[in-house]
Amino acid sequence: MKPSKLLAMLLVGALPLGMACKSHEQAEVDDRDDTATTATTQEVPGTNSPGDLNPVEAQTMIDDVTIGHKVGADGTIAAADQGDDFAPGETVNLAMKVGDAPAGSAVKVVWYGPGETKINEDTKNVETGATYLAFQADTASWKKGDYRAEVWIGDEKVNTQEFQIVDKDKAGK
Repeated sequence: MKPSKLLAMLLVGALPLGMACKSHEQAEVDDRDDTATTATTQEVPGTNSPGDLNPVEAQTMIDDVTIGHKVGADGTIAAADQGDDFAPGETVNLAMKVGDAPAGSAVKVVWYGPGETKINEDTKNVETGATYLAFQADTASWKKGDYRAEVWIGDEKVNTQEFQIVDKDKAGK
């Protein structure tokens, strides 16, 4: 058989295989799960259950978590308004970038007080096109001490912010 005919037959035979295979880049994009998540505060074993996220993927969905005294119109907390010392009764604001989270994903913030006491939790869904998401806690009944807020998406804790309730003259810093 002539080499040119052999080459033509090999190319014709390989064509269906080439069409059936995805490129590496296409496979990576197709493997990403863009479905909304539910939020829980417990790890779900495995990665096939609804609401279970890969920890690395979860970390990419929530960025720039900031705690402070005031949330701006754009949903962020400006550097001048950031701080972790609050007077009793002052609102604690927690803002985060959620632009990489699929719309409908549930983000949960769990608030803990002195002695690891769970005080409250709040869940919000990421809206279509949202870039930032903000949470607030009313501290009117909170005593002075050390507190923290945990941020969860799916079954993954992606951030913890620590703060204090202090005397009024020491707050705002």
